[in-house]
Amino acid sequence: MAQLDSQSKTLQIVYGWFAEDRLFVNRRYQRKLVWTLSEKQKLVSSVLKGYPIPAILLAEREGRYEIIDGLQRLYTLNSFIETSFPTEDNKYFHVDEFSNARNRRDQGVFHPLPEMSLELEPDEVVKFLDYPLSISVIRGASESEIDEVFSRINTYGHRLSDQERRQAGVQGGFPED
Repeated sequence: MAQLDSQSKTLQIVYGWFAEDRLFVNRRYQRKLVWTLSEKQKLVSSVLKGYPIPAILLAEREGRYEIIDGLQRLYTLNSFIETSFPTEDNKYFHVDEFSNARNRRDQGVFHPLPEMSLELEPDEVVKFLDYPLSISVIRGASESEIDEVFSRINTYGHRLSDQERRQAGVQGGFPED
């Protein structure tokens, strides 16, 4: 019987899992990475501003974690640390302020920074790495249970129409059908 454990983990801990190859993707159901640069930058900006972001769902498997929901978010956050792209105001992650990332950079894992690039201030790096990600881990689940969870998560969503997105910013009474 599967058990669900929900707690927050800092980005520093999650990056450690990534660096240790403890996060993996099951391509049977996960889509490819599709986020645009702008979407990635908005997520990083949300973290730096301390805004909430959706929870991540993982399944524990033999000491590793299969990503059930949150692949785009996890990839974006980890690739920002590895200097794959800058923030909206053109600042890169300051790798020298985070020893785990610095070690991986020194092993040749990272993208080279453009000349004369700006980097996050040390206090911004701390704020980013200390950000608490909401993470739920399914433990002891069978393959079919994980498939069922993934299917349910991706069944209930409803993509908003253009009109619904325009109305989302309007304040007023509780909307009715």
